[in-house]
Amino acid sequence: MAERIRVGILFGGASEEREISLASGLMIAENLPKDRYDVRLLDTLALMARHPGLSAGLHEKALALQQSTPRPALRSNDDLSSAMRDQVERAESLAQPATKALALASDGDGGIDVAFLALHGKYGEDGTIQGLLELIGTPYTGSGVLASALAMDKVMAKRVLVAEGIPVPRGIHVTRVDFSRDAATAVARAIALLPAVVKPSKQGSSVGMSLVDSAPAMEVALRLALQHDDEVIVEGRVFGTEITVGVLGVLGGSSVEALPVVEIVPKREFFDYKAKYDPDQCEEICPARIPDELAREAQSLALRAHKSLSCRGYSRTDLILGPSGPVVLEVNTLPGMTMNSLLPKAAAAAGIPFAELLHRIVSLALEPR
Repeated sequence: MAERIRVGILFGGASEEREISLASGLMIAENLPKDRYDVRLLDTLALMARHPGLSAGLHEKALALQQSTPRPALRSNDDLSSAMRDQVERAESLAQPATKALALASDGDGGIDVAFLALHGKYGEDGTIQGLLELIGTPYTGSGVLASALAMDKVMAKRVLVAEGIPVPRGIHVTRVDFSRDAATAVARAIALLPAVVKPSKQGSSVGMSLVDSAPAMEVALRLALQHDDEVIVEGRVFGTEITVGVLGVLGGSSVEALPVVEIVPKREFFDYKAKYDPDQCEEICPARIPDELAREAQSLALRAHKSLSCRGYSRTDLILGPSGPVVLEVNTLPGMTMNSLLPKAAAAAGIPFAELLHRIVSLALEPR
């Protein structure tokens, strides 16, 4: 029997999305084919706690989390379903520190053959961990340094998409410096886009995001978003059907394919953190209940966005089907892999079981770049 491939699932960390990352990593570990892979769950928390060069707030959070037993939840019980909370607790109990495994990987002795990235948010999805893995020569799943950094930064990603002729909502960005120097002007610029969506430029899972329908609420929304990032994007709200399209690489070649379109029907005001990770708060329909022509257009835009940002392996593009057709909202280079995640649902609709999806993602990571 062929020797099993040693997979290190990098997950956890100290970002706002730690708990979703833990749940994703556990699902990956439990579903990677056991006859092909030897799996280790590796929490990057210790890696973050030992490097004070991180932003002060995140480094302090990593230290506090590392020193707490049991670790405190970053999200309230209201934000996660009980099933998700159980997954997070189980993942915590199985996790090993990533530091030693990555050091061994760099020596090629007792380390891992490939890193499966189940990290979400800052210092996991933004090109930083990808750069570290490049330096130590460890193959990893998903996009490279440039694509990860671009997609995570909504301001920069939008500039690239616009340059490629891909439709996006009209909008502006506001920096912390802008706001501290002249909050009134920043608010006035943002109010011109009402009704609007306000969100941190470099966060995921709708962390720090607000829907704003009135001028008095705009300053509150900007202040909230700036708690999570130094730069905020404000976009005119597009009303319509929320959809998402997964893109998956084809083994043995450089081509990619678009998965079936998923329709998102939140039972809350919008597809926020709770709606994303509590199945009772959202209905996800695949294939989406939209005309075939619009589904093909959405898939084409997802493929173009994936290629424009130089994504690799897989991605998921969020869109909204507005009055003038599909509009791209953002591109996710490390979409979630929890029991409620959208990419596995789309893959299943395409006839790709979860275990086979994970196998394909690892195989793509091991192919020559």
